[in-house]
Amino acid sequence: MVKALYILVVILAVVSSVCAQGYSEENDFVTTKSGLKYKITKQGKGECPKAGDRVWVHFIGKLTNDSIFDNTLETGSRNFYLGQGQLIKAWEEGLKLIKPGGAIVLIVPPKLGYGAKEYNGVKPNSILIYEISLIQVDRGEAIKPFKTNGLELVKSKSKFKYYVVEKGQGKQVNKGDNAYVHYTGFLNDGSIFDSSHKKGKAVRITVGGGQVFKGWDMGLELMTEGSKFRFVFPAKLAYGKKGFKNIVPPNATITMDIELIEITPEIHVTKWNTAEKDTIETESGLKYIVFNEGVGEFINTDEVVEVHYSGYFLNGDLFDSSVKREEPIKFPVGAGVVIDGWDEGVKLMKKSAKFQFIIPAHLAYGEDGAPPQIPSDTPLIFDIEVVSIMK
Repeated sequence: MVKALYILVVILAVVSSVCAQGYSEENDFVTTKSGLKYKITKQGKGECPKAGDRVWVHFIGKLTNDSIFDNTLETGSRNFYLGQGQLIKAWEEGLKLIKPGGAIVLIVPPKLGYGAKEYNGVKPNSILIYEISLIQVDRGEAIKPFKTNGLELVKSKSKFKYYVVEKGQGKQVNKGDNAYVHYTGFLNDGSIFDSSHKKGKAVRITVGGGQVFKGWDMGLELMTEGSKFRFVFPAKLAYGKKGFKNIVPPNATITMDIELIEITPEIHVTKWNTAEKDTIETESGLKYIVFNEGVGEFINTDEVVEVHYSGYFLNGDLFDSSVKREEPIKFPVGAGVVIDGWDEGVKLMKKSAKFQFIIPAHLAYGEDGAPPQIPSDTPLIFDIEVVSIMK
């Protein structure tokens, strides 16, 4: 117990201490163009982290009245990927200023924090203060951009451009195929905003399934198994006027290096037939139809469930399916990581249960929708099978 307490005191000292390299409590904070104020209280060694790196941190989050709303010294260190939309804008900017072993204090205006949203007891439009210690950086696999010197830049009919870096000898991609790809995305300044290489594995994309932005689907359909292409997508075929979280700016042209490793054929999915089945409605407006009641106990809040699902619009059109991807998903029940209709619905289920849910818009994606697949105020249908339950 004494040793554990000592470790916490040392970590806290690193987070809050004054660095002997010219910084002091009296030094003014530096203000960046974005409005972030920061003070490096200790500089570490090595290289500063970049987008795609995995970082381990300890931190204390405070309000301007010194009340603490988050403290990893009590809960344990946390790790994130930079440039993956997991962090507020201030953190994305601030963590790139220090090296492993370093510490920084951030004063975060609302626009770089949680804005008008309430978070973890923090009121909307709050100014936040973070004392952060960067423990470790994992850079993963080194990323080498494709070489395009001497290659022809082709203009497609859809108004994106591409280089054929390497022509594969395998099958041609078709809509509905599952494509396993490695990719790296670059902004105009050459910085990486996302990469499967940093995550250590290829990703699976159902071509034409709307999992990714339009340009991705269009580009993949030009490729054959084993090929490498570099694509240049205009904003309208990428993340558009809104950009993507705090990673891709609005109206940004982006470059994607894509290697198509393997193609597996389309898996056909059909909405379950509800003829002669009873429909039950809950007080919230959620409707469900039981195909298999399952076995064992009902699923509870905080349990982690693994499910297969297929999602449809009311006209029967499929918009997403884990079955087509051959990849069930896992999520903690009641934690708000899925739509409200799911959190409510799965608690009516048991292991091996199969239910169809008709979810009104207010229990789905509401007024915001989930572009580009889900329009605003759209009710949805989900066929869900519980694969496993983890206590």
